[in-house]
Amino acid sequence: MHRLFSRTWQIVAMLVILTFIAAYFYFRFMGWSHPFAKLTGTDNYHVATLGDYVRYKEDPNRFYSGPAAVLNFDCERIRDDFVKLTQSIISPELSTSAETMVWREGGALHLTDPSVADNEAFAAWKKKTVNLATIQHPPEASHYGTLLQALFTSVTIHGFNAAEEFSVETKRGSKFDACG
Repeated sequence: MHRLFSRTWQIVAMLVILTFIAAYFYFRFMGWSHPFAKLTGTDNYHVATLGDYVRYKEDPNRFYSGPAAVLNFDCERIRDDFVKLTQSIISPELSTSAETMVWREGGALHLTDPSVADNEAFAAWKKKTVNLATIQHPPEASHYGTLLQALFTSVTIHGFNAAEEFSVETKRGSKFDACG
């Protein structure tokens, strides 16, 4: 009888250990932000949209609940959201007209505007772009220039004529704020 009791407890102990291991990996890979996940050090946060990124920039401590917290950035998707936003709102900081088209190639933001046909208009657009990409902007996280500098390494503008092309490196250059 003692042997059976001993063998039963061994099986129960092994099942309990396996249950804890399974729970740990479930929380680890699913990124569940339940209080139990925080206790086990398996809390993951996925920053995958421009809105999430702005909330992260406003208060990074909100995303780090403990020393084992893991923060994942989907930088490509965040940049795509920024491009969509820039295209949809026709940003006065970067656009010259409703014809401005926006796209990105990796960490470089590109803008083209067929309505910019003369050197004077292109020079004014160039000046706005340089100011937005290189000067220090207000520290609030949702400022357009702050986001541009945090997400992109350079901005290139393309005018109507083939000779009208200008590229400027952002203030952070090749150093990304959180995306790399």
